[in-house]
Amino acid sequence: MHTFYVPPSQIDTNTATITGSEQHHLRNVLRITSGATIRIIDGRGNVYTAEILDTPTNRSSSEARIHTHEFHATPSPTLTLFQGLPKNDKMELILQKTTELGVTQIVPLHSERALQKPSQNRYERWHRVLISATKQCKRAWLPELGNPQQFEDSLTQLEKFSFCLLFSYHAEVQHIKTVLRETPNPNAIALFVGPEGGFSNREITAAIESGCIPVTLGRNILRTETAAIVAVAVTAYEYER
Repeated sequence: MHTFYVPPSQIDTNTATITGSEQHHLRNVLRITSGATIRIIDGRGNVYTAEILDTPTNRSSSEARIHTHEFHATPSPTLTLFQGLPKNDKMELILQKTTELGVTQIVPLHSERALQKPSQNRYERWHRVLISATKQCKRAWLPELGNPQQFEDSLTQLEKFSFCLLFSYHAEVQHIKTVLRETPNPNAIALFVGPEGGFSNREITAAIESGCIPVTLGRNILRTETAAIVAVAVTAYEYER
């Protein structure tokens, strides 16, 4: 059964209205016809099965009649990835794979060694990557893509997290498993991963002074995209998300 993303504003009690790229995919790529059953997610925990009523070629939307509805609660703990902006298309890989692994929110960071300043078009493309990955892995919740922000601004938000981990390759810091196993029931976790070259010494000092715990993922130095994926995977595994 194919899955489609429909925002909550386009779903009422009995009907879902499919528009934009999702309708194009339904009508022109998959060529789904009237009477077919599809799966719909609204990105807010609601999952529906619905029947396509029509697939007109001269309209910008298609209607689907809702047959069943399930609600899935938000997984706990929530995982927010503060990601130093990498170069080229590495951010898309990070978005895709961390979505599959269960990340709750991704916040792109402008840090001293960040290697891109995303345009509005690129930011919108990143949002489409999240939608595609959410559909592919059958998630009920769409990860939130935060607006790109300065590293210093991210440090003012730490009080809403149970704890915050700053990933470092320095051998003297704790391993991530030590910190995770010392905190058995957190509600929300922040993960800070630097861009290529990592965070600067000034940023690391500021983060630690703000309450971040520096941790390592092991002896090997990982690429930023690998570190982000492993950090989310290890944390999600530890808390069985």
